[in-house]
Order: sequence, then C-alpha cells, then structure tokens
Amino acid sequence: MTTIVAEAAATDIRALEVFCDRWEKAWNEHDGDAAAALCADDLVYDEPALGETAHGPDSIRAFVTQMAQAFPDYSFTRMGLYGEVTRRAVLVAWRFSGTLAGTDRRVEFHGDDRLELGEDGLIHAYRCLYDYRFVLSQLGRAESEK
Repeated sequence: MTTIVAEAAATDIRALEVFCDRWEKAWNEHDGDAAAALCADDLVYDEPALGETAHGPDSIRAFVTQMAQAFPDYSFTRMGLYGEVTRRAVLVAWRFSGTLAGTDRRVEFHGDDRLELGEDGLIHAYRCLYDYRFVLSQLGRAESEK
C-alpha cells in the first residue's frame, strides 16, 4: 500500500495520485469497505451540505451504501488534485453524475473532497463540499423537502 510520508506532504505527487486513485475507485465501485479502509479510526467526516458530522470509518462505509441505493449508477470523475505544501492534506476536485433510483432524474454537479492525512497514510479528516441547493434543484425539490 502506498502511504503519504509525513515530511513529504505534497512533494510526493505520485503517492498522492495513487492514494486518490484508490479513493476514487472505492467510490466508483460503490465499495464502502474499500473507502472505509482508507480512513483512520478517529476520522471526522464533515458534510456541511447535509448538516452532518460523523465519526469513524463506519460512517464512510454507510454513506457509500446510501449513495449506491439512492443513485445506483453514480460515478465520480476526478477533475483535479491539489496537494497542501505545509501539511499532509489534499483537495480532490470531482464531478458527480448519477440517476436518482426509481426515476429518470439525472444529477450532475461539482464538488471538492478535503482530505487530511495522518502519519499512518490514512484519512483523519474528510470534508465534502458541494452546492446542495443545486443538487436539489436538479431533483425538482426545495431545500425544505430534504
């Protein structure tokens, strides 16, 4: 397994790419176990759009499962990868596309994952940012209906 070395936060670009390839693959294969395996036990998972902060790898495992149920054909396409120069952190810009289960309503939007990595090479803090109102508008819903 490729890990991110503490003193080479953003200088080992290949290690960042390999790690983010694994992150993207886990999500695109709807594999909650693989996504959770990249997260530390003390993970803090923050998704402001949903008004939730969760903890631990099980929260990621559960969210991948929920996403696969809600959007069975969902996929993420990485649009950019940006390494922090002063700490072990990376921003992954992505594009989501998927069809809401039981409908023909297709959703496409951009977002960013902000991943803070520990010395163990695992994600300790994960913040997922995107425009939730835009997602709801594509689904024909008002924010009060969420």
